Amino acid sequence: MDFGTQGPEAPADLAWLRGVDAYTMGAYPQAEEEFRTAVRIDPGMADGWLGLHALRVDTTTALLRMFRHRERFGEQRSRHRRTLNSWYWLGWWVQPVLESPRDLLLAHASHWLDGRHVPELDRALAGLPPVDTDPQVRFLHACRAYLVKDWEQLVRHTDPLINDAMLGIEAGLFGGMARVRLEMYGQAEPLLSAALMRCRSEQPQRKELRYWLARAHEGTGRSAAALPLYRAVHRVDPAFMDTSARLAAISEGDGYDEAADMAAITLSGIGQELLESPDGIDPLFGGEGRDLKLSEPELPPPGAPLPSATDSVREKAALPVQPLPTGPTDPALLEEALAELERMVGLEPVKRQVKALSAQLNMARLRAGQGLPVQPPKRHFVFSGPSGTGKTTVARILGRVFYALGLLGGDHLVEAQRADLVGEYLGQTAVKANELIDSAIGGVLFVDEAYSLSNSGYGKGDAYGDEALQVLLKRAEDNRDHLVVILAGYPEGMDRLLAANPGLSSRFTTRVDFPSYRPLELTSIGEVLAAENGDVWDEEALDELRSIAGHVVDQGWIDELGNGRFLRTLYEKSCAYRDLRLSVYPGMLTRDDLSTLRLPDLMQAYGEVLSGRGPQDPSAL
Repeated sequence: MDFGTQGPEAPADLAWLRGVDAYTMGAYPQAEEEFRTAVRIDPGMADGWLGLHALRVDTTTALLRMFRHRERFGEQRSRHRRTLNSWYWLGWWVQPVLESPRDLLLAHASHWLDGRHVPELDRALAGLPPVDTDPQVRFLHACRAYLVKDWEQLVRHTDPLINDAMLGIEAGLFGGMARVRLEMYGQAEPLLSAALMRCRSEQPQRKELRYWLARAHEGTGRSAAALPLYRAVHRVDPAFMDTSARLAAISEGDGYDEAADMAAITLSGIGQELLESPDGIDPLFGGEGRDLKLSEPELPPPGAPLPSATDSVREKAALPVQPLPTGPTDPALLEEALAELERMVGLEPVKRQVKALSAQLNMARLRAGQGLPVQPPKRHFVFSGPSGTGKTTVARILGRVFYALGLLGGDHLVEAQRADLVGEYLGQTAVKANELIDSAIGGVLFVDEAYSLSNSGYGKGDAYGDEALQVLLKRAEDNRDHLVVILAGYPEGMDRLLAANPGLSSRFTTRVDFPSYRPLELTSIGEVLAAENGDVWDEEALDELRSIAGHVVDQGWIDELGNGRFLRTLYEKSCAYRDLRLSVYPGMLTRDDLSTLRLPDLMQAYGEVLSGRGPQDPSAL
């Protein structure tokens, strides 16, 4: 039956509706087929191109077609009351939603940043709202200023954005870097410091922020403050800009002649003399995020689709990471790491397993030094156990063991959960997961609650979680010499995850089971926590602490309460009630008064933990 070509029952609209349904259900190949059918029948259907853009299919062509037919953008969504959106790069780091006509104008303008198409960018910017009315418009003008190396204009455009929730980190990075370029080092320091404090550990901007903050410290004569920042950058990316040379110069106490030395520094094989030429690549965006290419790209033949704005990210993520230098063994560091493990309360099976692994790694290194065959070391692990049983702490120790044995380039640990790996829109997950994994190269990636990556949020499974797992598996294999991956979670969840993903079982063959704490161990944790902070439980309080530990274990509450975390909370709240009690004490307080935790403090803390009640008025105590 032919419904014609116009109206809600037109073939193009019906194909679009089927595409939206398939997209919602996670049937992405079918969704692509339907959206392609819709735009083949009706090439001006902007919402059909939006569907392809959401699927990350021909994103550049889809974006340009949406913009060409922007007067129809939202037509099908409004007509059929259906929701559909995508995402785009605003500049080189930020990924806002693409849903409204304003979003489309911003996405179109941002598209021209990638290839240094300044005339096209200027025309697109001219069609946007005034700078003062929209922070994202101002941010694009800041990106243009960066592109043409107009540092004064970059400062002016980023200053109003410093406190913006979405753009503040990038604005601080841009503004601080511009001030370093202008030798305004004193102004750059607070901007870069504030942006670095706001930046989460997995965000790729941390490397650039640390580098430029170190440059600012050097400019103000604070080389000692710059040194740990350069070391942090060097640990994750030894080839980043001139970090190695600056680090060496500061360590040796020598001066640093930028004009003479920068010409010899390379970034990914490109000399600084090229970085200053039109064909170079600016180092600020050379590592993660969307590439900023300062060279004019070769234009495609007439009629051919333009390259996708996200293609460079995909290509870069697929490239093998350059090997990080692994130094000689450090017996002192190894001994320190194993001593910290030994000081942990309980966990005897875990301690034995980690010590055995350390011995195997060390012997393998010695065998290799003698020319004997060795098995590749196990680098990826499953940590299974209830919350509060020390999984994160042991992961840090394990990273230090690998580092001490020269098997990793650093000992840093990147903690992540599902939200850190999975994107909000289709196609964003691979980019987000790769950026997070990049930040962990040379150290340990610790994925807590890893079982949450294998849910059943869609009719045919969790497309976003599955995509994150596939990226994680591939990178764990590709970067196995430079990365330790630990998947952690409670036992039942990890069992389900491994059973549902054979690829995980074959790569994560070493499982470390963390038992729940027993009553005596819980009591010991309480004593250790107090001693570490200069406190002590009096005899009555300690007896009651033993009783509480036995009770919560006997009742089967300890896993729900968080094991060791429960004792930390109990100790901290006991301190709060002690301080509250002492605040109304009429006499002179002694050292013992200030450091002793008594039975009333513990009982009120325990009651609060179990009931959620807060401290009462001091007069009632």
